[in-house]
Amino acid sequence: MSLGIVALLVTVVVSIMAVRVGAVALELTGLEHSVARFQALSAFTGTGFTTREAEEVVGHAQRRRIVSLLILVGNAGLAAIIASLVYSFTEPAAAVLVLLQITALLLLLYLLYQLLIWPRLSQRIDQAIKHQLQQRTQLTSAQIQELLQQSEGWGIARVEVPAGCRFAGQTLAATRPRDHGLLIVAIEREGQLIPSPKGTDSVQVGDRLVVYAQLDQLPDLFHDQLRPPAAPSPT
Repeated sequence: MSLGIVALLVTVVVSIMAVRVGAVALELTGLEHSVARFQALSAFTGTGFTTREAEEVVGHAQRRRIVSLLILVGNAGLAAIIASLVYSFTEPAAAVLVLLQITALLLLLYLLYQLLIWPRLSQRIDQAIKHQLQQRTQLTSAQIQELLQQSEGWGIARVEVPAGCRFAGQTLAATRPRDHGLLIVAIEREGQLIPSPKGTDSVQVGDRLVVYAQLDQLPDLFHDQLRPPAAPSPT
């Protein structure tokens, strides 16, 4: 095996570990596991997806530093990989030897990938990285508003209570909005704000509610009058 291929394999291993360290570091700042891994890989490869999670990264000082380091390491890793490939396959060699080198390289990369994604080993690597980061750094968790927007499809909205709403005219204890996946954070009524309403508070037609919920379900929760009438049963 040529020196270039060995250098390439080492570069790939270092690159994979850099992404793992970056992902664990982002998790320690409060990002969800899958989001942290995606953002770490996105920064390392320079793809730069413009998602809501990316906005959470740039709005957090520690996350910006982590992503900046991943971008720098990613650029250096790409340059090293290109240099290793050029060195490996520009050496004078027979075509059969070049083909064997390519086959061996692909096989080794595949085996390396399978080894690194092996669940038991993967968990131990993440735990070791997390332990070292906690010992050597002071990463703080996300702000509250970032955590509320973390899950896809969930968020904070302001909703006006229409006539015919299932919650209108009843207390929160009676309607139990949380059972419907709805958390009422505050009630705005006639210029007054009722923060963190209690079970004895009621919801009236015309109220504006500040809610945390799955946003695509809000129309069904608040606009019962817009639902089509049930079809008459056959006689």
